[in-house]
Parts: sequence; structure tokens; C-alpha cells
Amino acid sequence: MKRSKSIKLVVMATTTVSLAGCSDEPNLDGQVYKTEADCVAADFVPDEVCPVLMQAGKDINASSAPRYDTATLCAEQHGNNTCLYDTSNEGSYYAPQPVGYFVSGNLTGLTAAVASAALINNIRPLYPERGSRRYYTSHGYYVGNYGGTSWRTYDDAVKTTPKPAKVQTRTSVASRGGFGSRSSFGSRGG
Repeated sequence: MKRSKSIKLVVMATTTVSLAGCSDEPNLDGQVYKTEADCVAADFVPDEVCPVLMQAGKDINASSAPRYDTATLCAEQHGNNTCLYDTSNEGSYYAPQPVGYFVSGNLTGLTAAVASAALINNIRPLYPERGSRRYYTSHGYYVGNYGGTSWRTYDDAVKTTPKPAKVQTRTSVASRGGFGSRSSFGSRGG
């Protein structure tokens, strides 16, 4: 009996420590740019990094943007006039166009050479959620505006290497509850 009580206490203590490390609030600061000119004007990162930064965002978009088998399904998730038809070597699909690119505050103060090397881990394209003012990365991490030029997302949004997107069908979208639904209720997406 004593032995099982001590095991329960250890499990409870471990669970408490694990939960204390989780946060439902976005904890990574950054800015959002729609264009290279926006990036240069902001003075958030060195000007010479902006072209490379925008190209990295476009490359990430090309490989990891949400993909849908029909225009209707894409529009249902992201809104009208946001999706384009794409025929790449990976097949045919509809994908939303990014509304901008989240740039992590981890790049501020870095030299151009160092910042350029760190781009893939510090920029993510943002996509709209239909019928709301919410934006998400391709893997469903919420990115929110906290006043002015201040934006936030979760550390995991940029720590997680962008993976190639799979073409979603009505069934797969319904099973996950729609685009961005995982992170809109306080979880971090995935």
C-alpha cells in the first residue's frame, strides 16, 4: 500500500511539472510583413535580409501551404478569392495565398549573414480563417496581433520544420474540425 502511494505522488508531481511548462497563450513575438518594402520600412531586421526573408517565406509557402482537392473546400476554410489552383510536380490542388509572413523576433539584432542562415526557423506564411480575423501558419498555429506592429505566435510554430502539405479532402478537413481549429481553442496546433 505504501509503495503504490509513493508511485502515485511521483506521477502526480511529474504531471504538475509538465503542465506548468505548457501555456495556452502565444509566447513568441514578431512582426508580419506582406511585402519586401514593408520589411525594409519596419527596421525590425537588417534591410539586406528582407529580400532573402521574403523568398524564404515564399519557398515555405510553396512546400507547406494548406492544400485542398476542390476550390469550394479551400474557400470554405479560408474565404472567397483566397485560393489558387496549382499544378506542381506534386499533383493538382487548390491552396490559399498567404496574407503575409510572420517574422520571429529571434532575428532582431542579428547580422545579415547570421539572420539569412536562420530564416527557415524564423519565418512562416500566414493564412486566413474564413469568417474570422484569425490567421494561422500552415500547420495550424494561431498568430495574433497584440496592438500596432506587435504579433505573437507559439514557439513551436517556428521550431517545427515546415513539412510538405498533404491534399485535404472534405473528410480529412471534417476530422480535424477545419483549418486552424486545433489552435483556436487554446492548443498549439500541429
